[in-house]
Amino acid sequence: MRVKFILSSVFILCLLAAPVFSQTLKATVSVTLENLPLEKQQKLANFQMVVEEYINNSDWTNNEFDVEIPLSLQIFFRTDLSASYEDRYGIQILISDNSDVQYFDKRCRMEYQQGERLQHSDGNWDSLTSLLDFFVNILIGDQMDKMGHLMGTPYFEKAKIIAEQAKFGMGRFQDGWDLRNDLILDILSDKNLPFREMKDYFFYGLYYAEEDPNKARKYTAAAVDMIEEILSKDPENERCKKFLTAHHIELIDLFKDTDNKEIFEKLISLDPEREETYREYL
Repeated sequence: MRVKFILSSVFILCLLAAPVFSQTLKATVSVTLENLPLEKQQKLANFQMVVEEYINNSDWTNNEFDVEIPLSLQIFFRTDLSASYEDRYGIQILISDNSDVQYFDKRCRMEYQQGERLQHSDGNWDSLTSLLDFFVNILIGDQMDKMGHLMGTPYFEKAKIIAEQAKFGMGRFQDGWDLRNDLILDILSDKNLPFREMKDYFFYGLYYAEEDPNKARKYTAAAVDMIEEILSKDPENERCKKFLTAHHIELIDLFKDTDNKEIFEKLISLDPEREETYREYL
């Protein structure tokens, strides 16, 4: 682990020494309105564009990294909860990085008035923007963990603050925030630490896939060993299962033309749904 710590530190120092560029969050948003009355569907006609502009035009990382982060967000309007002059809705959201990270939340409540422009502010709690900020920060944190050792922590901490703020005085919009608080505490927990460290190994190795294949195989094989250790203690770990589903092709490409067949035996044990695929390379 000492060697790993040195490597991670060097990587972070290289990032900090590099020129400062702006981070780009590349979000694609889709909105489903068919469950709402026609009047409300008309009021929300531009909602998709409003949310997409909010995510893509806000500065989420204080211009620290030159990284394009893909984000896919689907918003399903379930119910109209409007009262008096306020338009309120019950929604579901599905957010992902189009790869190994995905979150689905069925218990969201938010307020939005036609023509409203969303403002990004870390200090103010809002039923809609705080919900978006919570999941966007988690997704950024997941991506930053791929760039270096636990580099996602500051973004997970931002999400944690939002979840904590939601406990106080949110009234009718509190629905679901108990589960969101549990989610971010689980992400930051010691139990999840080995998974986050595994991602650092895997993507550090993947970075060298073309330049230094032996180095790439060394670190990705170590990542597979870490997954094996996690699953030995928690056989139903969903994060590991999703990770193998998303990245098994990259592992196959790295090892298929080598004499190292042990890794395919290991992958068969860890990822039995793809046993037939792995056996082709034994």
